[in-house]
Amino acid sequence: MKLPQGGKSELTFVGSLFLLGALVFWDTWHTELPQLNLTISPRLFPFAISGLLMALSIALFISVLRGNVATPEGADPNSPIQKTDFKTFGIVLASLLAYLVLIERAGFIIAASITFFGVTVAFDNKKHGRAALFGTIFITIVYLSFTRFLNVQLPAGIFKDLL
Repeated sequence: MKLPQGGKSELTFVGSLFLLGALVFWDTWHTELPQLNLTISPRLFPFAISGLLMALSIALFISVLRGNVATPEGADPNSPIQKTDFKTFGIVLASLLAYLVLIERAGFIIAASITFFGVTVAFDNKKHGRAALFGTIFITIVYLSFTRFLNVQLPAGIFKDLL
C-alpha cells in the first residue's frame, strides 16, 4: 500500500500516541490501590484516558491509511505562512511555570486561577476582570468537587484553615 506524502510521519505520531496510551494503561494496571473505601477507584480516570487515547489512535491510524493526511502549512503556494507568535507562547509558558511554582505554596485555587487567567490573556481575551472572576469561581468549584466528593486532596495552600 502506497501512503500519501506525509503519511509515514503521521503514522509515526499516531503510533507514539498509541504507545503512550498503552503505557498509561499498563502503569495504571500495576498501581497499588489504597486500603480506603473509596466511591470511585483511583484507576478509573487513567483507564478511561488511556482507553480513549488508544481508540482515537486506532481511528486516526485507519484514517491515515485511507489517505486522509494533513496538508502542511505553506504547501499551497497562495496561502501565507503565519509567523510564530512568541508573545502568546511566552505568556502561556509563564502561566504554566507560575502554576508549578505556586501549587504547593499558594494552593491549587490560586495557582490554577493565575494559570487560567494567564492563558486567557495570551489568547487575547479583552475582558480581564470577567475572566479572572469566572475562572476563580470555576477553579473553586473544581477544588471543592475533588476534595469533598471524590476525596482527592488538592493542595489548599493559604486557604488551608478556610476550606
